[in-house]
Amino acid sequence: MLSQQNIFIFIKRYYISFFTLVIAFLLYSCSSTKHIPEDSYLLSSSKVVTDNKEVDKKEMETYIRPKPNKRVLGIKLYLGLYNLSGKKDNRINNWLQKIGEAPVLWDEFEIEKNSSRLKLYLKNRGYYYAHVDDTTRFKKKKAKVRYDIETGEPYIIHQINYEFKDTTICDLVLADTANSLLERGSPFDVDVLQEERLRIENLLKLHGYFNFNKDYILFQADSLRNKMQVNLSATFNQYQIQNPEGTNILQVPHRQYRIRNVYVFPDFNQKEALANFEQYLNRLNERTYNNFKLLYEGHLDINPEVVTQSIYIIQGNMYHIDDVQETYHHLSSLRIFRLVNIYFEEVDSYYVYHQEEYPLDCYIQLSPSTLQSYTVELEGTNSSGNVGAAGNISYQHRNLFGGGENLNVRIKGAIEFLRKIDSTQVQKLKGIDELYEAGIDARITLPQFLLPVNTENFIRKYNPRTRITLAGNIQKRPDYTRGILNAGFGYTWSTSPYVSHIINPLDINFVKMLKIDSVFREDIRGTYLEHSYEDKLITALNYSFIYNNQDIKKLKNYLFLRINAEQSGNLLSGMYAIVSSPNEDGRYEIMKNEFAQYLKGDIDLRYYQIVDDKTSFVYRVFMGVARPYGNSVAIPFEKQYFTGGANGIRAWPVRNLGPGTYRETRSVYPNATADIKLEANFEYRFKLFWILEGALFADAGNIWAIRKDDKREGTVFNWNTFYKQIAVGTGVGLRMDFSFFIFRIDLGLKVRDPSLPSGPQWVILNRPDKNYKYTNFHVAIGYPF
Repeated sequence: MLSQQNIFIFIKRYYISFFTLVIAFLLYSCSSTKHIPEDSYLLSSSKVVTDNKEVDKKEMETYIRPKPNKRVLGIKLYLGLYNLSGKKDNRINNWLQKIGEAPVLWDEFEIEKNSSRLKLYLKNRGYYYAHVDDTTRFKKKKAKVRYDIETGEPYIIHQINYEFKDTTICDLVLADTANSLLERGSPFDVDVLQEERLRIENLLKLHGYFNFNKDYILFQADSLRNKMQVNLSATFNQYQIQNPEGTNILQVPHRQYRIRNVYVFPDFNQKEALANFEQYLNRLNERTYNNFKLLYEGHLDINPEVVTQSIYIIQGNMYHIDDVQETYHHLSSLRIFRLVNIYFEEVDSYYVYHQEEYPLDCYIQLSPSTLQSYTVELEGTNSSGNVGAAGNISYQHRNLFGGGENLNVRIKGAIEFLRKIDSTQVQKLKGIDELYEAGIDARITLPQFLLPVNTENFIRKYNPRTRITLAGNIQKRPDYTRGILNAGFGYTWSTSPYVSHIINPLDINFVKMLKIDSVFREDIRGTYLEHSYEDKLITALNYSFIYNNQDIKKLKNYLFLRINAEQSGNLLSGMYAIVSSPNEDGRYEIMKNEFAQYLKGDIDLRYYQIVDDKTSFVYRVFMGVARPYGNSVAIPFEKQYFTGGANGIRAWPVRNLGPGTYRETRSVYPNATADIKLEANFEYRFKLFWILEGALFADAGNIWAIRKDDKREGTVFNWNTFYKQIAVGTGVGLRMDFSFFIFRIDLGLKVRDPSLPSGPQWVILNRPDKNYKYTNFHVAIGYPF
């Protein structure tokens, strides 16, 4: 039987040859011409070349049709898969052609159209005298197209004039010209003109002009003789409406609308309404609540206050388009409505022509979701050979007490088979043991702040939530068994579409060590670690700031930032210092249990660079530090940092790296934790075919102890040496996108191991030690970050 050492030597010896054969096969398949007609050429590339740095070459290339076959890691993978198919009509060939991509052929007619598209693009950006010259090079059934562009000088805006055929909107528009996208001296750009029209449309809809749209704005440009300049004129036309007889179109001033009535259908039945709306309306009950007219069938199942405080469209207010968007957002966030539909109707719009304000009725149709649901989840895990299984049974009620309260109850259980390792820390198998975990947790989310004050205006502005949690969990490992009880109370709210806040004034954890293995107890006796495995009461206050500018409707780069801060024990320490005396160790106790006292903070920063709909680059940096003081010698175990595993440095098993250069020699079940964590990750993600996605990744980082009380060699963080203790790993991943979840497989390869002597730390370059494990295999659900 081959040993792990021999397997690694075999892989190392033949890896390059095997990899070369795979690449050669893919390249051969990608370069095959069997699906290209005799008189045709494969479009190998289309490139735009210009010396003008003011124009965006990548944006211009988006106007080129057709696109060459897509590349993955520089290889036209999808074309290669298509080329693997034969000409026979069978399942295999059809499947290969479906997941692959047919060869994109060079088309002379399309080349000419591309030149015209590029000229039009440049003309719209003020380059009226641009010249586009296309050149095609043919070689071995392949065609490379190059578009050489000479832009010339652009037209510049010299002057901007406004003409108002409707003077009612004149003052409002002119008062906001400081925010105009058009500036004297800027290039004449048609796209900017369109954006300015939309900006003015939104401005007027923010001030009651419900029926105004960009089509009432007409821009005209007049070029100056012998100068590359234009005078720009913006004409604002009047509102058009038919006369009562419908025979003529009347030109009237634009109208401002004020909300007259707001009708809310909290249990709207779309099917019955479509069948006969008048008959449906006639059988509804009507009730007025806070000036909202509620129309419902039978009994009203939801507290009207919960619904109305999420509505920003208020009777008597001027129409405001942002109020409509906020109402959509807040009603949807209640999670008790399957569908939210808002529309407006003008009142007597065809009979009244001359008045300052016009009445507008609003109708809000809310189709309820299924109130109760049950889910069962099963999953398998594999972290570096530690195979396991987990299951959850969840129950959800979206309107528990009729006030939009969302209840979630989950019962969970898990088992994992832990591999023992020997004291040389090279991960030689010595047997298998089990880890068991079981627990239950319940969470109630209220759609408001649970405070003894009126928070209706605050609710409309910040969309707050109150969360109450109760949980119990028991973990049985070979070296210890512990139970954890948790109770929490906190708030979440949003101050902008991108920014949210979470604060938990009360987060109580009680940790009870039910059993500690005698060997493990002796190993940690008298050490810094001993204090991490004690019964503890944790009374924490924590706060999180979250920034996420992702727009799921657009394919663009985005940033995610989370900052966490937590403190525990300060209030108790102050109280007990007044009313009680410390124990013989100088620490205070509650019911014979020492309470934890510490400060903790961390930053999680991620940047998602979206190349196209198939490829992206993801960057992540994590920095965290926790410091015990006062009533604590060490950070409680469950509050410490760890790394490795499916969501950390994937070349190492979970909790099997660090701290620092320390090498675990006491326990056969590594469980490395510490007070400081630094980690950086990079992933290149790309779609393969069908539901399969691929990834290449690199991870670096480590954990460290913060206090010198930790006598384990090499564990304490030091500014002069920490960078020498960074672990580095790389690897490849395979993901399966099932739409509702991502199944992930990652294979990590160690590159630099700080626990080894300084010479052989770059294990990717040095001959491995006997039985040293270079790779680790992980199975998980979801992306790592």
